[in-house]
Amino acid sequence: MPNPNPKLENLLNLALSATGQEREKSQSLMTGYDTASKSWELIVKYHGALERLESEVIQIEPLINNYCIATVREDFIDAFAALDEVEYVEKPKRLYFN
Repeated sequence: MPNPNPKLENLLNLALSATGQEREKSQSLMTGYDTASKSWELIVKYHGALERLESEVIQIEPLINNYCIATVREDFIDAFAALDEVEYVEKPKRLYFN
């Protein structure tokens, strides 16, 4: 298993290191992943301007207080997280109601 990226939450590191079969067995590992585009919807804490990074492999939807939803192709996540502007990245969580 490769070294986990410290800017990525533990669950996201686990999901990225899991095989496709392992992910499919776990709803929590699949949350935020789009199989068709092989991309992840991620919650990102950042500073500066991430909008300049928008491309075919990265889409940015700004929120408030320096958070955004970034849709990033799986093979670009490490490069995205390595950017100075990116402080922390986590995957969305599935909500359950009783």
